[in-house]
Amino acid sequence: MDVLNQMVMLMDRKEVKNFKIYMGRVTESEDRKDLTLFDMIRKTGDKYDDDKAFAKLYKDEDDKNAFYRLKNRLIEDINKSIFMQEFHSDNAMLSFYLAALGHYYFSKTEYRLAFYHYKKAEKKAQELEDYGLLDIIYARMIRISQELLTVNPEDYIRKRRENRNLLNKLSELHDVLEAVEYRMKLSQNLSASKSINNLLKITIDDFARTDELKESSRLQFGIYRVVSRVLLQNNDFPKLEEYLVQAYSDFVKKEFFNKNNHDTKLEMLSWIANSLFKNKKYQASLDYAEVLKTEMERFDKMLYERFELFYYNILIINFSAVNNSKAIEILLSLTQREKIIKQPIYGAFVYSNLAVLYYQSKEYKKALKYINELIHFEGYRTMDDLVKLKLALGELMIRYELKERDVLEYRFKQISKDFSETLERPEILWEKPFMDVVQILITDDHYKKNTAFKSSVHIFLEKTETLGGTDEMLFMYDTWVKEKANL
Repeated sequence: MDVLNQMVMLMDRKEVKNFKIYMGRVTESEDRKDLTLFDMIRKTGDKYDDDKAFAKLYKDEDDKNAFYRLKNRLIEDINKSIFMQEFHSDNAMLSFYLAALGHYYFSKTEYRLAFYHYKKAEKKAQELEDYGLLDIIYARMIRISQELLTVNPEDYIRKRRENRNLLNKLSELHDVLEAVEYRMKLSQNLSASKSINNLLKITIDDFARTDELKESSRLQFGIYRVVSRVLLQNNDFPKLEEYLVQAYSDFVKKEFFNKNNHDTKLEMLSWIANSLFKNKKYQASLDYAEVLKTEMERFDKMLYERFELFYYNILIINFSAVNNSKAIEILLSLTQREKIIKQPIYGAFVYSNLAVLYYQSKEYKKALKYINELIHFEGYRTMDDLVKLKLALGELMIRYELKERDVLEYRFKQISKDFSETLERPEILWEKPFMDVVQILITDDHYKKNTAFKSSVHIFLEKTETLGGTDEMLFMYDTWVKEKANL
């Protein structure tokens, strides 16, 4: 998939709507090749074909260059539309936007206007602690002060010097984080969070030269991410839970959290809830989910939509373990919320989970219904083919339980053909052996006496047990195979 296709398919409904408005701002010409191309990409997704698009848009083979210019122009227009839609609500984009306006007016020798915009950019960059951008801004403001006698360059020379000291400290901070990650990876056998904290203290003392840096929220947040990543890579969820709970408590006591780093607070709460789930502490995980929701509502819900899926995912995974009907009830309520269900990532989450939960409840027709809902859902085409394959394998299991022999045989052949390339991907662990098992189930009513069936079952279970991958399953394919083989 090239850059244009990827950009188009990443856009949500709101972004597409705003893009169409943006594109209609100048002309209402009926012959809009750019919009025709855009719609073709949205409609065909990963089956989009450049040659077919060219044939539809141009008659002469000599127009190839015009087609490529059209694609490049469409990329530029999409970027402009997204920027116009997002910059006012994203402080990072806003600070760059203001600095760019400062540069524009400076090039026009309109120094007062340039200074005005650089001052606004400075404020935003300070809020974000973007010291790299501040260095550029101060350099420009010092240059402007040579043209405006009302601006004292010494003020901005001092600010630039202080800012560069902060940049040096950040460099030191990154050195500490690199050392922490290295020592964490060497110390694979830490027995408890106390050992982790001792390791962190020793490392910080070795590499951080000032008390200010040792106690800075930036360093502590950076360490939290490094430690969490290493423990997650090791699948060490007990240590991860213990470390995260303690770190979060410390950060709250030290008043590290504020509006500008609120995303870190929500992220930590999500991680804690998920690690508790992994450790089968379901009620504690649900309790943290409610803390997460309360925090999502702070600051006028500025990050609510960004973390909403995390919140509902925590509810679903926990209730699916302790109260299947409650998990289904939550998901069904989400299907009634158009704002959520129309978004590709949310819709895929809701429909796939409903299919799995109804399957677990042995309500196979309902499970099949939501697999079909997902297949016809707009967001389905943007899903990874491996996820689509796992859904298709779940469908085979369900149709087998429903004794839909004719449909099952047809779908097996269709799935084998449609996912032939996916089945050859290197990350495929158990999917091919699973299909070998299903094929025998379909074709042999006396499969239990079939030596090929026993061999296929053995190969499949060996793959899932020795290579892993069961955590990535949508449906419990291994449990289903064991049931059919009476294991």
